[in-house]
Amino acid sequence: MQYNNIFTNCAVVSDNNYALLTAQQQQMFTQAEAAFVLVFLADTLASLTQINADCATDTSENYFARLADAQEVMQNLQMLYNTLDDSADCTNIQFTLADAGAALCSYDTEYRECIAEQFEDACDNAAKLAKQTHNTSADFSTLALRVLYAY
Repeated sequence: MQYNNIFTNCAVVSDNNYALLTAQQQQMFTQAEAAFVLVFLADTLASLTQINADCATDTSENYFARLADAQEVMQNLQMLYNTLDDSADCTNIQFTLADAGAALCSYDTEYRECIAEQFEDACDNAAKLAKQTHNTSADFSTLALRVLYAY
């Protein structure tokens, strides 16, 4: 599989690389990977909130307010939270790859490309860490590819 020359541990999100995955790999989505998507969106929302707070409070700088982007991220995070099942002793994440793809790619603005690139970067960092810690609960090297193509 061809890996992105910018990232060292993530497959390039491309038709060719997606076609290299088996049908089983294309559909694989572990609880650890779903949790990673939730944390990524929550961190993104926190970052956008901080930018918006800085914009409102710092009169010496001219920040670009990301109000619409933060609201969309919040709505998408809520959509994913609505799929959680906590009827058992622990929470079961039930959203699909397609749901995750929609949460990352359904933006009406140019932010759609930005958040997808940030997700690829986060997957690359997670793949590097997983390689160091021998964490096999998730395949971060293909997670961005699977999530973004599911949309």
